Amino acid sequence: MPFQELLVDNRVRLTPAQRRIMQYIVDNYEEAIFLTASQLARRVGVSEATVVRLAQALGFDGYPGMQKKFRKGLQDRLSTVTRLEHTVDHVRQMGDVVVKVLQEDIQNLSQTLRDFPLEIFERAVSDMQSAKRIFVIGLRGAHAPALTLATYLRFLGKQAHLLVPGHGEMWDILQGLGSSDLVVGISFPRYTQVTLDVLEHARKKRARVGAITDSPLSPLARHAHWVLTAHCQLDSFIESFTAATSLVNALLTAMSIQSPGKTLRILREREALWEEKGVYTTNPGEKRHRE
Repeated sequence: MPFQELLVDNRVRLTPAQRRIMQYIVDNYEEAIFLTASQLARRVGVSEATVVRLAQALGFDGYPGMQKKFRKGLQDRLSTVTRLEHTVDHVRQMGDVVVKVLQEDIQNLSQTLRDFPLEIFERAVSDMQSAKRIFVIGLRGAHAPALTLATYLRFLGKQAHLLVPGHGEMWDILQGLGSSDLVVGISFPRYTQVTLDVLEHARKKRARVGAITDSPLSPLARHAHWVLTAHCQLDSFIESFTAATSLVNALLTAMSIQSPGKTLRILREREALWEEKGVYTTNPGEKRHRE
């Protein structure tokens, strides 16, 4: 079973002491994943045996195996300045940049697929299919995959809303949030506080909550019913959203084939409207904008 799915499925069955350990790792993982079992136990205020039993509950032979997996799987949250300095030190020619970035994105996609939790993906599609309303939030760099998800969900006939903080309107849009609604948050290190606030609010209102993020230990996971993870490592001053966008594409494609007849009808209606309003042009010589 993929590591992400194993962790998400087991969290609800952990003892209170084991949950405290997991929460400490989530809140302090840059330090926690390098602590020994005894050091971690002292930080949390539990016994070393409790730390070992946590590792075993998650399917590892012992703490070293869990620690190794955490180190490998977690995004190193370097500052943008430090990451750019590292890139400058290792890249000397413009061609090197292209090759390096594309190779890292290929690796992000491969690792995301390798660890992919199909059961959780199916749960996400089911929630999107049954939700009366879907609210999507992704800020800063994560706004791009969030915009894609909300836009194409509307193409599929869903009542989807992209949440954008402004002058308080975002919270007005969320008025009346309830159990028939779904809120999807997209965020990667360094996580945006507003995204966390929205997911926490949604969970309190008993809405379904989903997260697309880098790890089951992401702060978003605290409030989510399901978590889809995407690798985002990029040796640059920015994060890579290639794998996250690919996950969004997969969700939308899976949604489109749930009710193919309905999907085709909705898309035909939209295509007719776009043609009537001149949204797209097929001839560069035609007038590009119609009043």
